[in-house]
Amino acid sequence: MRNPRPSFFGATDDGGLDRRTFLQAAAALGAGLSVPSAFSQAGQPLDIGWIRPTTGRLVSTFQPLYVGGVIAVDEINAAGGILGRPLVRVEEDDEASPAKQPAVAKKLLDRKPLAFVGPTGSSQALASLAFTTRAKMPQATYANAAELADGTKYPYHYQLSFNTAIQAEVIVRHLVEKLGLRKIGVIQENTAFGEQGTASTLAVCKKLGITPVGIEVYPLTAPDLNAYIGNLRKAGAEGLVSWISTIPSAAMAFNAMHQQKWYPPVAGHNGLFIESIFDLVPLEAVERVYGTYYKSLTWSATETPGERQVAFAKKLANYPEAKGSEVNVAAGPFYDFLHLLKAVIESEKSFEPERIKRALDNTRNYKGLLGNLSFTESNHCGISPDDVVLASVVSAKDPKAMRVFRERAK
Repeated sequence: MRNPRPSFFGATDDGGLDRRTFLQAAAALGAGLSVPSAFSQAGQPLDIGWIRPTTGRLVSTFQPLYVGGVIAVDEINAAGGILGRPLVRVEEDDEASPAKQPAVAKKLLDRKPLAFVGPTGSSQALASLAFTTRAKMPQATYANAAELADGTKYPYHYQLSFNTAIQAEVIVRHLVEKLGLRKIGVIQENTAFGEQGTASTLAVCKKLGITPVGIEVYPLTAPDLNAYIGNLRKAGAEGLVSWISTIPSAAMAFNAMHQQKWYPPVAGHNGLFIESIFDLVPLEAVERVYGTYYKSLTWSATETPGERQVAFAKKLANYPEAKGSEVNVAAGPFYDFLHLLKAVIESEKSFEPERIKRALDNTRNYKGLLGNLSFTESNHCGISPDDVVLASVVSAKDPKAMRVFRERAK
Protein backbone atom coordinates (compact mmCIF):
# COMPACT_ATOMS: atom_id res chain seq x y z
CA MET A 1 0.00 0.00 0.00
CA ARG A 2 1.42 3.40 -0.92
CA ASN A 3 1.55 6.19 1.61
CA PRO A 4 -0.65 9.21 1.16
CA ARG A 5 1.50 12.26 0.68
CA PRO A 6 2.13 14.48 3.67
CA SER A 7 1.33 18.16 3.63
CA PHE A 8 4.18 20.40 2.48
CA PHE A 9 4.75 24.06 1.78
CA GLY A 10 6.34 25.54 -1.31
CA ALA A 11 5.75 22.59 -3.66
CA THR A 12 6.13 23.24 -7.40
CA ASP A 13 3.68 21.81 -9.92
CA ASP A 14 5.58 22.05 -13.20
CA GLY A 15 6.30 18.34 -13.39
CA GLY A 16 10.10 18.82 -13.55
CA LEU A 17 13.00 20.58 -11.89
CA ASP A 18 12.12 23.96 -10.42
CA ARG A 19 13.51 27.06 -12.13
CA ARG A 20 16.01 27.80 -9.37
CA THR A 21 17.45 24.27 -9.55
CA PHE A 22 17.60 24.43 -13.38
CA LEU A 23 19.45 27.73 -13.33
CA GLN A 24 21.93 26.44 -10.77
CA ALA A 25 22.65 23.43 -12.97
CA ALA A 26 22.99 25.60 -16.07
CA ALA A 27 25.35 27.97 -14.26
CA ALA A 28 27.50 25.06 -13.18
CA LEU A 29 27.72 23.80 -16.76
CA GLY A 30 28.55 27.27 -18.04
CA ALA A 31 31.38 27.55 -15.55
CA GLY A 32 32.81 24.24 -16.69
CA LEU A 33 31.98 22.53 -13.38
CA SER A 34 30.67 19.00 -12.99
CA VAL A 35 26.96 18.87 -12.24
CA PRO A 36 25.99 16.83 -9.16
CA SER A 37 24.47 13.42 -9.87
CA ALA A 38 21.04 14.61 -8.68
CA PHE A 39 20.73 16.57 -11.95
CA SER A 40 21.33 13.55 -14.18
CA GLN A 41 18.75 12.39 -16.67
CA ALA A 42 15.65 10.51 -15.60
CA GLY A 43 16.35 6.82 -15.29
CA GLN A 44 19.87 7.33 -13.94
CA PRO A 45 20.32 5.60 -10.55
CA LEU A 46 20.29 7.58 -7.33
CA ASP A 47 22.93 6.52 -4.84
CA ILE A 48 21.95 6.10 -1.19
CA GLY A 49 24.91 6.08 1.18
CA TRP A 50 24.44 2.96 3.33
CA ILE A 51 26.51 2.96 6.53
CA ARG A 52 26.43 -0.37 8.36
CA PRO A 53 28.87 -2.78 9.95
CA THR A 54 29.93 -5.85 8.00
CA THR A 55 32.82 -6.56 10.37
CA GLY A 56 33.32 -6.06 14.09
CA ARG A 57 31.73 -7.39 17.26
CA LEU A 58 28.33 -5.68 16.76
CA VAL A 59 27.66 -7.09 13.28
CA SER A 60 25.14 -9.68 14.46
CA THR A 61 23.24 -7.06 16.45
CA PHE A 62 23.25 -4.21 13.92
CA GLN A 63 23.20 -5.81 10.46
CA PRO A 64 19.59 -7.07 10.58
CA LEU A 65 18.33 -3.59 11.47
CA TYR A 66 18.81 -2.42 7.88
CA VAL A 67 16.34 -4.91 6.37
CA GLY A 68 13.47 -2.41 6.66
CA GLY A 69 15.49 -0.04 4.48
CA VAL A 70 16.16 -2.81 1.97
CA ILE A 71 12.43 -3.51 1.77
CA ALA A 72 11.76 0.19 1.21
CA VAL A 73 14.32 0.40 -1.60
CA ASP A 74 12.74 -2.62 -3.29
CA GLU A 75 9.24 -1.16 -2.94
CA ILE A 76 10.28 2.26 -4.20
CA ASN A 77 12.10 0.81 -7.21
CA ALA A 78 9.16 -1.46 -8.00
CA ALA A 79 6.95 1.65 -8.03
CA GLY A 80 9.21 3.46 -10.51
CA GLY A 81 11.89 4.91 -8.23
CA ILE A 82 11.95 8.59 -7.29
CA LEU A 83 10.97 10.84 -10.18
CA GLY A 84 11.71 7.90 -12.44
CA ARG A 85 15.16 7.18 -10.99
CA PRO A 86 15.90 3.89 -9.17
CA LEU A 87 17.66 3.81 -5.81
CA VAL A 88 20.99 2.04 -5.43
CA ARG A 89 22.51 1.22 -2.06
CA VAL A 90 26.20 2.16 -1.86
CA GLU A 91 27.50 0.42 1.24
CA GLU A 92 30.46 1.17 3.46
CA ASP A 93 31.53 -0.83 6.51
CA ASP A 94 31.82 1.35 9.61
CA GLU A 95 32.61 -1.60 11.92
CA ALA A 96 30.02 0.01 14.25
CA SER A 97 32.87 2.24 15.39
CA PRO A 98 32.46 5.95 16.15
CA ALA A 99 36.10 6.48 15.16
CA LYS A 100 35.43 5.14 11.64
CA GLN A 101 32.57 7.54 10.87
CA PRO A 102 34.47 10.52 9.36
CA ALA A 103 36.38 8.35 6.87
CA VAL A 104 33.25 6.38 5.92
CA ALA A 105 31.22 9.56 5.45
CA LYS A 106 33.91 11.21 3.32
CA LYS A 107 34.17 8.18 1.06
CA LEU A 108 30.42 8.10 0.52
CA LEU A 109 30.14 11.86 0.05
CA ASP A 110 32.54 11.59 -2.88
CA ARG A 111 29.75 9.68 -4.64
CA LYS A 112 27.36 12.62 -4.20
CA PRO A 113 24.52 10.45 -2.86
CA LEU A 114 20.95 11.57 -2.39
CA ALA A 115 20.95 10.76 1.33
CA PHE A 116 22.58 8.65 4.03
CA VAL A 117 21.00 5.66 5.75
CA GLY A 118 22.84 4.88 8.99
CA PRO A 119 24.91 4.50 11.01
CA THR A 120 23.33 2.57 13.89
CA GLY A 121 24.05 3.47 17.51
CA SER A 122 23.92 6.86 19.22
CA SER A 123 27.69 7.24 19.64
CA GLN A 124 28.19 6.28 16.00
CA ALA A 125 25.45 8.66 14.84
CA LEU A 126 26.87 11.63 16.74
CA ALA A 127 30.33 10.96 15.30
CA SER A 128 28.91 10.74 11.78
CA LEU A 129 26.85 13.92 12.09
CA ALA A 130 29.90 15.89 13.20
CA PHE A 131 31.05 15.39 9.61
CA THR A 132 27.90 15.07 7.50
CA THR A 133 26.11 18.13 8.91
CA ARG A 134 28.67 20.40 7.24
CA ALA A 135 28.00 18.62 3.95
CA LYS A 136 24.24 19.30 4.24
CA MET A 137 23.50 15.62 3.70
CA PRO A 138 19.94 14.41 4.49
CA GLN A 139 20.41 11.52 6.88
CA ALA A 140 18.54 9.10 9.12
CA THR A 141 20.33 7.02 11.75
CA TYR A 142 19.06 4.18 13.91
CA ALA A 143 19.81 5.88 17.20
CA ASN A 144 17.77 6.97 20.18
CA ALA A 145 19.79 9.71 21.89
CA ALA A 146 17.50 12.72 22.40
CA GLU A 147 20.24 15.10 21.23
CA LEU A 148 19.89 13.71 17.72
CA ALA A 149 16.44 15.30 17.43
CA ASP A 150 17.85 18.82 17.74
CA GLY A 151 17.11 20.33 14.34
CA THR A 152 19.08 23.45 15.19
CA LYS A 153 22.26 21.49 15.94
CA TYR A 154 21.74 18.78 13.31
CA PRO A 155 19.58 20.45 10.63
CA TYR A 156 19.88 17.62 8.06
CA HIS A 157 19.39 14.67 10.41
CA TYR A 158 15.91 13.22 10.91
CA GLN A 159 15.06 10.90 13.79
CA LEU A 160 12.19 8.69 12.67
CA SER A 161 12.10 6.76 15.92
CA PHE A 162 11.39 7.49 19.55
CA ASN A 163 14.29 8.95 21.47
CA THR A 164 15.51 8.61 25.04
CA ALA A 165 13.40 11.54 26.24
CA ILE A 166 10.18 9.95 24.96
CA GLN A 167 11.20 6.50 26.19
CA ALA A 168 12.02 7.76 29.68
CA GLU A 169 8.66 9.49 29.97
CA VAL A 170 6.80 6.27 29.12
CA ILE A 171 9.05 4.04 31.24
CA VAL A 172 9.20 6.06 34.45
CA ARG A 173 5.53 6.97 34.44
CA HIS A 174 4.61 3.30 34.07
CA LEU A 175 6.76 2.26 37.03
CA VAL A 176 5.74 5.16 39.25
CA GLU A 177 2.16 5.97 38.28
CA LYS A 178 0.83 2.63 37.06
CA LEU A 179 2.74 0.25 39.34
CA GLY A 180 2.97 2.66 42.26
CA LEU A 181 6.71 2.24 42.80
CA ARG A 182 8.81 4.93 44.45
CA LYS A 183 12.23 3.28 44.68
CA ILE A 184 13.58 3.14 41.15
CA GLY A 185 17.01 1.89 40.12
CA VAL A 186 18.80 2.48 36.80
CA ILE A 187 21.11 0.09 34.93
CA GLN A 188 22.93 1.85 32.07
CA GLU A 189 25.44 0.94 29.41
CA ASN A 190 28.37 3.33 29.09
CA THR A 191 27.43 4.82 25.70
CA ALA A 192 25.90 8.06 24.45
CA PHE A 193 22.55 6.25 24.34
CA GLY A 194 22.92 5.11 27.94
CA GLU A 195 24.06 8.49 29.18
CA GLN A 196 21.19 10.34 27.55
CA GLY A 197 18.73 7.69 28.68
CA THR A 198 19.75 8.15 32.29
CA ALA A 199 19.69 11.94 31.96
CA SER A 200 16.14 11.72 30.59
CA THR A 201 15.18 9.34 33.42
CA LEU A 202 16.41 11.80 36.02
CA ALA A 203 14.43 14.61 34.40
CA VAL A 204 11.18 12.61 34.52
CA CYS A 205 11.86 11.43 38.09
CA LYS A 206 12.35 15.03 39.15
CA LYS A 207 8.96 15.98 37.68
CA LEU A 208 7.39 13.13 39.64
CA GLY A 209 9.12 14.07 42.88
CA ILE A 210 11.39 11.05 43.25
CA THR A 211 15.12 10.30 43.07
CA PRO A 212 16.53 6.96 41.85
CA VAL A 213 17.92 4.88 44.71
CA GLY A 214 20.83 3.82 42.56
CA ILE A 215 22.40 4.22 39.12
CA GLU A 216 24.78 1.55 37.85
CA VAL A 217 26.88 2.18 34.73
CA TYR A 218 28.66 -0.75 33.09
CA PRO A 219 31.10 -0.88 30.14
CA LEU A 220 29.97 -2.73 27.00
CA THR A 221 32.96 -5.02 27.50
CA ALA A 222 31.83 -6.10 30.98
CA PRO A 223 31.98 -9.93 31.24
CA ASP A 224 29.37 -10.09 34.00
CA LEU A 225 26.72 -7.77 35.47
CA ASN A 226 26.16 -9.51 38.82
CA ALA A 227 27.85 -6.79 40.83
CA TYR A 228 25.87 -4.00 39.16
CA ILE A 229 22.55 -5.77 39.66
CA GLY A 230 23.51 -6.66 43.23
CA ASN A 231 24.21 -3.02 44.02
CA LEU A 232 20.75 -2.00 42.83
CA ARG A 233 19.15 -4.74 44.88
CA LYS A 234 21.06 -3.67 47.99
CA ALA A 235 19.98 -0.08 47.38
CA GLY A 236 16.36 -1.20 47.78
CA ALA A 237 15.21 -0.76 44.17
CA GLU A 238 11.62 -1.93 43.65
CA GLY A 239 11.76 -1.57 39.87
CA LEU A 240 14.48 -0.98 37.28
CA VAL A 241 14.90 1.30 34.30
CA SER A 242 17.08 -0.48 31.75
CA TRP A 243 19.20 1.45 29.26
CA ILE A 244 20.60 -1.69 27.65
CA SER A 245 20.66 -1.89 23.85
CA THR A 246 22.35 -5.24 23.17
CA ILE A 247 21.13 -8.76 23.86
CA PRO A 248 24.42 -10.05 25.34
CA SER A 249 24.29 -7.34 28.03
CA ALA A 250 20.57 -7.86 28.60
CA ALA A 251 21.15 -11.59 29.03
CA MET A 252 23.85 -10.94 31.60
CA ALA A 253 21.56 -8.59 33.52
CA PHE A 254 18.61 -11.00 33.62
CA ASN A 255 20.79 -13.99 34.43
CA ALA A 256 22.25 -11.98 37.32
CA MET A 257 18.71 -11.33 38.61
CA HIS A 258 17.88 -15.02 38.25
CA GLN A 259 20.99 -16.05 40.16
CA GLN A 260 20.05 -13.64 42.93
CA LYS A 261 16.38 -14.79 42.84
CA TRP A 262 15.36 -11.18 42.41
CA TYR A 263 12.70 -10.37 39.80
CA PRO A 264 11.68 -6.70 39.98
CA PRO A 265 9.64 -5.19 37.14
CA VAL A 266 12.00 -3.90 34.47
CA ALA A 267 11.17 -1.37 31.76
CA GLY A 268 13.62 -0.39 29.07
CA HIS A 269 14.71 -0.09 25.47
CA ASN A 270 13.13 -2.09 22.63
CA GLY A 271 16.43 -3.95 22.25
CA LEU A 272 15.06 -6.23 24.96
CA PHE A 273 12.57 -7.69 22.46
CA ILE A 274 15.03 -9.70 20.37
CA GLU A 275 13.85 -13.28 20.72
CA SER A 276 17.28 -14.81 21.22
CA ILE A 277 16.89 -13.62 24.81
CA PHE A 278 14.76 -16.73 25.42
CA ASP A 279 17.72 -18.95 24.49
CA LEU A 280 19.97 -17.15 26.94
CA VAL A 281 17.88 -16.66 30.09
CA PRO A 282 15.14 -18.58 31.93
CA LEU A 283 11.63 -17.48 30.98
CA GLU A 284 10.79 -16.54 34.56
CA ALA A 285 13.58 -13.97 34.49
CA VAL A 286 11.80 -11.90 31.82
CA GLU A 287 8.15 -12.35 32.80
CA ARG A 288 8.07 -8.85 34.31
CA VAL A 289 10.19 -7.18 31.65
CA TYR A 290 8.79 -4.54 29.28
CA GLY A 291 10.21 -2.46 26.48
CA THR A 292 9.23 0.73 24.74
CA TYR A 293 7.52 0.07 21.43
CA TYR A 294 5.21 1.66 18.89
CA LYS A 295 1.49 1.59 19.43
CA SER A 296 1.06 0.66 15.75
CA LEU A 297 3.07 -2.54 16.34
CA THR A 298 1.21 -3.71 19.45
CA TRP A 299 -2.10 -5.23 20.38
CA SER A 300 -4.38 -4.86 23.36
CA ALA A 301 -7.75 -6.28 24.38
CA THR A 302 -9.45 -3.73 22.12
CA GLU A 303 -6.91 -2.92 19.36
CA THR A 304 -4.90 -4.90 16.82
CA PRO A 305 -2.14 -3.88 14.37
CA GLY A 306 -3.31 -2.33 11.10
CA GLU A 307 -3.36 -3.95 7.66
CA ARG A 308 -0.21 -2.17 6.55
CA GLN A 309 1.73 -3.33 9.60
CA VAL A 310 0.54 -6.92 9.16
CA ALA A 311 1.55 -6.82 5.48
CA PHE A 312 5.02 -5.60 6.48
CA ALA A 313 5.35 -8.40 9.05
CA LYS A 314 4.47 -10.98 6.40
CA LYS A 315 6.99 -9.48 3.97
CA LEU A 316 9.67 -9.44 6.65
CA ALA A 317 9.27 -13.20 7.06
CA ASN A 318 10.83 -13.57 3.58
CA TYR A 319 14.15 -12.07 4.70
CA PRO A 320 16.18 -14.76 6.52
CA GLU A 321 18.77 -12.21 7.63
CA ALA A 322 16.11 -10.60 9.83
CA LYS A 323 15.24 -13.85 11.62
CA GLY A 324 15.31 -13.35 15.36
CA SER A 325 15.49 -9.56 15.02
CA GLU A 326 12.13 -8.92 13.33
CA VAL A 327 10.79 -6.80 16.16
CA ASN A 328 13.68 -4.34 15.99
CA VAL A 329 13.74 -4.34 12.19
CA ALA A 330 10.08 -3.27 12.23
CA ALA A 331 10.88 -0.59 14.81
CA GLY A 332 13.69 0.85 12.68
CA PRO A 333 13.55 4.27 11.00
CA PHE A 334 14.91 3.39 7.57
CA TYR A 335 11.68 2.10 6.00
CA ASP A 336 9.74 5.25 6.85
CA PHE A 337 12.69 7.54 6.03
CA LEU A 338 13.08 6.32 2.47
CA HIS A 339 9.37 6.37 1.72
CA LEU A 340 9.10 9.87 3.20
CA LEU A 341 12.13 10.98 1.17
CA LYS A 342 10.37 9.80 -1.99
CA ALA A 343 7.20 11.65 -1.00
CA VAL A 344 8.89 14.99 -0.34
CA ILE A 345 11.06 14.88 -3.46
CA GLU A 346 8.11 14.05 -5.69
CA SER A 347 6.05 16.75 -3.99
CA GLU A 348 8.82 19.32 -4.49
CA LYS A 349 9.89 17.92 -7.88
CA SER A 350 13.43 18.68 -6.83
CA PHE A 351 16.55 16.89 -5.59
CA GLU A 352 18.01 20.10 -4.12
CA PRO A 353 19.04 19.44 -0.48
CA GLU A 354 17.60 22.71 0.81
CA ARG A 355 14.26 22.01 -0.86
CA ILE A 356 14.24 18.51 0.62
CA LYS A 357 15.10 19.87 4.06
CA ARG A 358 12.38 22.52 3.92
CA ALA A 359 9.78 19.96 2.86
CA LEU A 360 10.83 17.55 5.62
CA ASP A 361 10.70 20.34 8.21
CA ASN A 362 7.15 21.11 7.12
CA THR A 363 5.95 17.50 7.17
CA ARG A 364 2.84 17.06 9.28
CA ASN A 365 1.06 13.77 10.06
CA TYR A 366 2.75 11.65 7.42
CA LYS A 367 1.28 8.16 7.76
CA GLY A 368 4.34 6.07 8.50
CA LEU A 369 4.64 2.45 9.51
CA LEU A 370 5.50 3.53 13.06
CA GLY A 371 2.96 6.32 13.49
CA ASN A 372 2.05 9.79 12.28
CA LEU A 373 5.35 11.52 11.55
CA SER A 374 5.72 15.28 12.02
CA PHE A 375 8.74 17.59 12.10
CA THR A 376 9.48 21.24 12.70
CA GLU A 377 12.60 23.21 11.89
CA SER A 378 13.90 22.75 15.44
CA ASN A 379 12.36 19.39 16.39
CA HIS A 380 13.59 16.59 14.16
CA CYS A 381 12.09 13.71 16.12
CA GLY A 382 9.14 12.64 14.00
CA ILE A 383 7.55 10.40 16.62
CA SER A 384 4.92 11.68 19.05
CA PRO A 385 4.87 10.35 22.64
CA ASP A 386 1.26 9.38 21.92
CA ASP A 387 2.56 6.73 19.49
CA VAL A 388 4.79 5.04 22.11
CA VAL A 389 3.76 2.41 24.66
CA LEU A 390 5.32 -0.22 26.90
CA ALA A 391 4.99 -3.81 25.70
CA SER A 392 5.65 -7.22 27.19
CA VAL A 393 8.82 -9.13 26.29
CA VAL A 394 7.25 -12.56 26.89
CA SER A 395 4.31 -11.76 24.60
CA ALA A 396 6.67 -12.76 21.78
CA LYS A 397 5.58 -16.31 22.61
CA ASP A 398 1.97 -15.51 21.63
CA PRO A 399 1.03 -16.60 18.06
CA LYS A 400 -0.44 -13.12 17.51
CA ALA A 401 3.09 -11.70 17.71
CA MET A 402 4.08 -12.88 14.19
CA ARG A 403 7.65 -12.21 15.41
CA VAL A 404 6.96 -8.46 15.03
CA PHE A 405 4.08 -7.46 17.31
CA ARG A 406 3.90 -7.35 21.11
CA GLU A 407 1.16 -7.02 23.70
CA ARG A 408 0.86 -3.68 25.47
CA ALA A 409 1.64 -3.58 29.16
CA LYS A 410 -1.53 -3.84 31.23
